[in-house]
Amino acid sequence: MIMKVSVILTSYNKPDFIDRVLKSMMEQTYQQWELLIMDDGSEPETMKKIEPFLADERIQLYPHSVPPAKRLVTVRYATLINEALTRITGELICYLTDDTLYHNDRLQKMVDVFRSKPYIDIVYSSQRVVHVDKHLVETMTFVREAEQILEHASFQVDHCSVMHRRRLLPFVYEKFEQYWDDEPKHWHHADAVFWMRLNQFAAFYPLKDVLDTTYKTPSSFHHMFSSMPYDVIDGTVIEKEGAYFQLAREKLYSINRRWINEKHGRAIRVPLLCVMKYEVKGALPVPNYTVVTADNGRTFYYIEDQKKRRFYSKRDVQYFQFHQKEIYRISDDLLQAFDDGKIIQASPEFSPPNRRLFKWKQDIYLFVHHTFCRIALEVVKLFAFYHQPIKLYPAQFALFQEGKPIVPLYMESLHEFNMSLYQLSGRKHSL
Repeated sequence: MIMKVSVILTSYNKPDFIDRVLKSMMEQTYQQWELLIMDDGSEPETMKKIEPFLADERIQLYPHSVPPAKRLVTVRYATLINEALTRITGELICYLTDDTLYHNDRLQKMVDVFRSKPYIDIVYSSQRVVHVDKHLVETMTFVREAEQILEHASFQVDHCSVMHRRRLLPFVYEKFEQYWDDEPKHWHHADAVFWMRLNQFAAFYPLKDVLDTTYKTPSSFHHMFSSMPYDVIDGTVIEKEGAYFQLAREKLYSINRRWINEKHGRAIRVPLLCVMKYEVKGALPVPNYTVVTADNGRTFYYIEDQKKRRFYSKRDVQYFQFHQKEIYRISDDLLQAFDDGKIIQASPEFSPPNRRLFKWKQDIYLFVHHTFCRIALEVVKLFAFYHQPIKLYPAQFALFQEGKPIVPLYMESLHEFNMSLYQLSGRKHSL
């Protein structure tokens, strides 16, 4: 029995890998397939690598273009997959990314499962994961094993290790009015959300063979978004095309290079995709969350929301863990251009500066916009907070409201998953 496989490949600016990915498709021992390349506006270098493969009539390219400001309106790869699912002609469906290679017997072994076991609707295989550096030199490798039937496949099975029957799609669409969920909050894990949807109608059947190898590069989606919260933390300094910007109250403002101290981590690496949703405004004369002095260190001020907050004493500068390397000298004229804000002091009144880390009980909090927001350690590391968390006393913690936790996007969405959706009663699944 001939079973056609539809492979959906999402592509975006991976010239170092895309030709290898396409070659892995051409070398499949099973030849009854079609490949839909859903490219999301790659640069010419990537498109030049794709072009020679289009001579094969089984390969169709669907190029797309989206303005940078709209790249975060939806999860782009999920949006493109949803479009591809309306174009496919195969009975079986699988997914591919532009940094993953199918082994040459990948399609054959999976098709054999569906042929021999008509009651199975979803198959997933073991996968080799290879981490490489910017020179594509391997730094670490491991195998993600496919060992058991999964009723809850979310966050356990990779995007590229699955094949499922097309007949599941109408059930998914009827229940959710969509195949893949492309809401922006699912940027890091839209596959996990789709697996959750599939799991309502079928289980994931394991195929223990390693049938694909995925490469994690410094620019891979996995690395860029693994610790990112949905919102970039206020005050973050970002380098973009050789210029520097600071996020201030949901807007990006340019800042002069003189304020950037790379040695001390003033500018950090944030995926540009995460800042596209912020409108670029004018320039800041002094970046927010900067300690300045205009009298050679006799008096210190903290620029916050473009106001100057005076430190009550040098002791308060030390208490809130600002170091000499973080202090900038400015002219008195520039300092006087800022309106006065509330004085910063530890006591008798506790009036802390924003964007500092504090510790309450066992948790770390970021004080931002006058609220204490619990923050995950991996986010702390990503945003380069180098000072030690400052211990809070009960009376200090009680002075301010507790805000929304700052956690990686995948953790935020995990809490939103309604596990009752996994109820199995009344459905036929693959056992």
